[in-house]
Amino acid sequence: MIATTSVIILDKHPCRESALVLRGISPDYGKIALMLHRAESAAGPAVDKFREVEVEFKDDAPGDIFTADRIETLTDFSGVADAVKNFAMAERIANFLLKNLPDNLPQPYTYDTLRSVLSQLAGNAENAWTLEQCAVVIKCAYLYENGLLPEGSTPQQAEFLENLVAAGIDNSDLPRCAESYWHQLNLWLNNLLDYQHLAR
Repeated sequence: MIATTSVIILDKHPCRESALVLRGISPDYGKIALMLHRAESAAGPAVDKFREVEVEFKDDAPGDIFTADRIETLTDFSGVADAVKNFAMAERIANFLLKNLPDNLPQPYTYDTLRSVLSQLAGNAENAWTLEQCAVVIKCAYLYENGLLPEGSTPQQAEFLENLVAAGIDNSDLPRCAESYWHQLNLWLNNLLDYQHLAR
């Protein structure tokens, strides 16, 4: 059966003489790996890291890597490379997701949040987030979507976390709090990841 999904490419490396293996996140499949043959063709430039693409592939083939029949660019987030710190953060987020995302499990919230974070890091957003806020937002989305984010200990904290997840999905203004709280929240999320034996 032929399937179509969007994918944000988080990693690519050559395979054989004229093929590429792409790894990334799909809202429909979670972590996904694709092989693109004839990488030197017109499709080649569309498959760089930190690009959102639409992919057509056969999803009934055996194995862990799907063969891409068609790839088209939807959004180019390559502007993350314009600032060293932003690119380093994008790389850390990519590694975090590739190590922790489940296979064959839809991840629409994490996908949309990653789009928002990459838009921020590429300088495409009006409501700019700091690098630490970007890290907090993607971790919250991942933990929330996979049932690993605890409810807040107070109604106010629960509301804050819900608004934070929603802002990540929508790329909207983050909930207000003291600047120092973002660092505390990041440490708390890192402790949660460690507790769940997840890479960070």
